[in-house]
Amino acid sequence: MIKSFFFGIFLLIYANSFSQTFKNDSVKSFIDTSINLVRSHAVDTSNITSIESTLYSKSKDLNSVSDLAPLYTEVFELLKDHHGALKYKGRTYGWNKPTNSVNAYVKNQLKTEKSVVSLVIDKTIAYIRIPGNDDFSFKKVDSIANDITSHINKVNSAKIKAWIIDLRVNTGGNMYPILLGLKEFIGSDHIVFGGFRNSKGESSGKWEIRDGKMLIDGIELDRKTQLKIPIKKDIPVVILTSCYTASAGEMTAISLIGRKRTYIVGEPTADYTTAVQGFRINEDAGLNLSTDYVTDRNSKIYKSSIQPDIEVLQGDNLENLKKDKKILKALELLNRQTKVSNTTEKFR
Repeated sequence: MIKSFFFGIFLLIYANSFSQTFKNDSVKSFIDTSINLVRSHAVDTSNITSIESTLYSKSKDLNSVSDLAPLYTEVFELLKDHHGALKYKGRTYGWNKPTNSVNAYVKNQLKTEKSVVSLVIDKTIAYIRIPGNDDFSFKKVDSIANDITSHINKVNSAKIKAWIIDLRVNTGGNMYPILLGLKEFIGSDHIVFGGFRNSKGESSGKWEIRDGKMLIDGIELDRKTQLKIPIKKDIPVVILTSCYTASAGEMTAISLIGRKRTYIVGEPTADYTTAVQGFRINEDAGLNLSTDYVTDRNSKIYKSSIQPDIEVLQGDNLENLKKDKKILKALELLNRQTKVSNTTEKFR
């Protein structure tokens, strides 16, 4: 997920406390600028002293910045930031955080799952599967949001009693069009349904619906395709997650957490719950840094994976949903919810 991607030119004003003599002044200048950026913007700077020590001690005899760049793999590990990276001359140097979770089936499906899928299960449960996207330049917001809404219209009717929103193959991208497509599920007017917190715990952006418009960090999002039938208020919703649900996929799940009668079924997510911003070092390089943590509508801060309400590991079958263990668990949960709702209606 990209909160914003802005490159600014920073003058070197940082006087470091290390006094080594460098073989190449451009290497030292590069380090000084990058450390200053990290200190000013990274969401977690608890290891900044170790970062300084590592970079200065390992680079004083290097011949060029090209030799320096690989050291930033360790820098991002010390930052505990596997969402960010150093971009240098077309190459990326970041921390490939080891994962304890692997889902071979879903990982294989990521190769082909590129389009939204929607259908009706058992005549009363609407299902929509939303993959990740590559809209990092914000050129596809309209088309992606309208496509999601068109699929909702395709399966929505007066008979629908509950929804399954499947984010198992949503590995990230631009969250804006996904949230816009799901606006009516997220809530009605005058609701703040999420936002960002910086390293000091201060609000650094909010997601809200106001006067029928969705606003993300003050940016107003408008959707051309409208719903043909309204989404019923507080209709039960199950969100499906996998260990590959990441970034924009995680933001989408968080946007719905705290909504009434909403549940997450599946696997803990991939742990990319930070907002990333880009900062220019020079004409060849820039740092992408995790600058903010995400919060839900109840102001809970997410510093790691989203934990499901009901954990279901493996057992996925997107070709035959009737044999998909996460779908079966979702249906079991939703059937209980709709029975309770029907009983309540009878006694009103």
